[in-house]
Amino acid sequence: MRSLIVDDDDMGRLMLASFLEEFGLCDQAENGQQALELIDAASVTASPYNLICLDIVMPVMDGTATLRGIRERDQQQDRRTKVFMISACSSPQDIEDAFFEGDCDDYVVKPFQREAVSQMLQRHKLI
Repeated sequence: MRSLIVDDDDMGRLMLASFLEEFGLCDQAENGQQALELIDAASVTASPYNLICLDIVMPVMDGTATLRGIRERDQQQDRRTKVFMISACSSPQDIEDAFFEGDCDDYVVKPFQREAVSQMLQRHKLI
């Protein structure tokens, strides 16, 4: 499994990466713009990401705009990348927006528990 973590919080990125690296290559980005650049580069090399973990509140390009960019790229390439929103935003509206407007595949509130992420990976048949 190849994954990408997009979060402006260094510690959160490193903690999630240490877990996801158990399952394969894991890249990191500090904002949505960097993430879309990495996604484009991975696509060119025919090694797309299987999973993208995406924070909502970030500088430069937030998670909602990034998710729209991911889904546009998916549509162009006739594929569907699994996207998990992993965010401190915990209001019902934030979660609803991520699923229904952003079309994410799953959502977990920070601070995340490894078990919650593991269950999402299993539920979506990534491990």
